[in-house]
Amino acid sequence: MRKRSGGVWHIAEIIADDLEGRETGLSKPQRYGLADIAASVLTSRSVNTSELANILPRTVKSQEESYRFINRWLSNGKIKPIEVMKGFIPEILSLLTFNNQVAVLMLDQSKVGHGFECLMVSLRLGERAIPVAWRVKKTEGEMGFNEQEPLLKAVYELIPKGIKVLLAADRFYGTAALISLCQRFGWQYRIRLKGNLNLFHEEGWIINPLEAQKLGLEGLENVHLGEKGPAINVGILQEVDHPEPWFIAMDVKPSLSRTLDYGMRWGIEALFSDLKTRGFSVTKTQLHHADRIERLLLVLTVALYWAVSTGMMPRQPKSSYKKKKKDP
Repeated sequence: MRKRSGGVWHIAEIIADDLEGRETGLSKPQRYGLADIAASVLTSRSVNTSELANILPRTVKSQEESYRFINRWLSNGKIKPIEVMKGFIPEILSLLTFNNQVAVLMLDQSKVGHGFECLMVSLRLGERAIPVAWRVKKTEGEMGFNEQEPLLKAVYELIPKGIKVLLAADRFYGTAALISLCQRFGWQYRIRLKGNLNLFHEEGWIINPLEAQKLGLEGLENVHLGEKGPAINVGILQEVDHPEPWFIAMDVKPSLSRTLDYGMRWGIEALFSDLKTRGFSVTKTQLHHADRIERLLLVLTVALYWAVSTGMMPRQPKSSYKKKKKDP
């Protein structure tokens, strides 16, 4: 049973009311559970379930009951994070792109627990980002295209038709398979390439990005990533005091500004900091199941959404009224 007073309950009640009006696929008990845990996370800035149990807005006989409630919610296989995000992402995308702007998605991977990695797709929001979809896996290595493809297909299904999308990703993701997927989706892309990849031109010559940079070229047009790979353009940029140049695969004619678009990818780095050291310390979780960590990330996403929404609230206009000075 939920409490009916207190600061954490007040936050939870607002979140629960909002969730009720969204198509999240959650039942009423699931919605209230998500709201209560998200409000507790916002208040404590921790993912430690013992700490959350201390402040969870539930009327219980002991802290142990709150602890069990949190663990039951996180282990509920009927709660699908991607289904819940259907209630948020289309609305956010419509707001961000109302004037024909391009929505910037970022793909990257980061550690989220002992032995667990998270492959994350996020949406750029100002200088930061909010999660869109994610996959958690117990692994010490990189998650390849077999994991990337279904995740990006799920994101594609979330996006309303007519919205322009640009995907930015680091050089680990600069593969023919991922770029071909972007082309099938009709997405723009700025994906960093490794300098030693061979690029093939239809006229028969072969060059790698590093050789092109040494020749003083600022871009390559209509080259193929691999002998039978997709046709791409490549922007080349060597910034002062940077040890390595950028080789950016793109869907448009290379230029300095378009190559610099790749810098928008750093929004996901800020997001990972928010989830970890500068925010909720998700890497300290004691959860040992990938699906439970995925639901924990759903809780953090809702918490982040509310933190961002509060920060974006428009300031009240200052009154034009000025108090008259008293005569001496």
